[in-house]
Amino acid sequence: MNTNKEKAFEKREELIDVAMIEFGEKGYENASLNNILRKAGISKGTFYYHYKNKEDLYMNLMDIIIEEKLKFISTRIDSSDFNKDVFSVLKLLIKVGMEFAHINPNINKFAQSYIKETGTEDYNKRMKKYYERRKEFLNGLTAKYGFHNMDYLGVLIEKAYDEGQIREDLPKEFVIKLINYLFQNLEQIISSDGLDEYEMAANYLVDFIRNGLAKD
Repeated sequence: MNTNKEKAFEKREELIDVAMIEFGEKGYENASLNNILRKAGISKGTFYYHYKNKEDLYMNLMDIIIEEKLKFISTRIDSSDFNKDVFSVLKLLIKVGMEFAHINPNINKFAQSYIKETGTEDYNKRMKKYYERRKEFLNGLTAKYGFHNMDYLGVLIEKAYDEGQIREDLPKEFVIKLINYLFQNLEQIISSDGLDEYEMAANYLVDFIRNGLAKD
């Protein structure tokens, strides 16, 4: 084992923080690995000892974000809460999601950067590769934090349809895409300066969703 490289990688936290900001501000394509290493004070030799390339670092950041988000949700929402009606659960998830973004601004900035790239060819290829490579890791995370799978919103909507909570004339695939879009763009929909305002904002949004989706 190269003890010098292992010792130098005590700066891993600095690398993660700097990389999160670089990717968050510039997106994947424009982010500079040289800038990241320079700001983190890490040599290329040390970096390539631990990572294959920029893409490998990016995927590691995705791992961190997903685990931190699931961990946070699990501390705020009990598994029994998912047995409530779909609109109550959505309200909880929106509130918790906004809290998470508020508490973790660098993670939120990173997440917003890849949301902006959603639908592009490069994004689709990168995400496909990520989920293929990390399938076992992600399955382990969902089991660890009490989720059925990564698509917990899709599972929630499926359950709501089965229980007759959502209008039958609305295509299920359309509703799932709509809810996912709203959750990905909460920051553009809900503007709040403090944690105490998130619950009120979540109420407004879910009332709007309920009026459009709920079965009479």
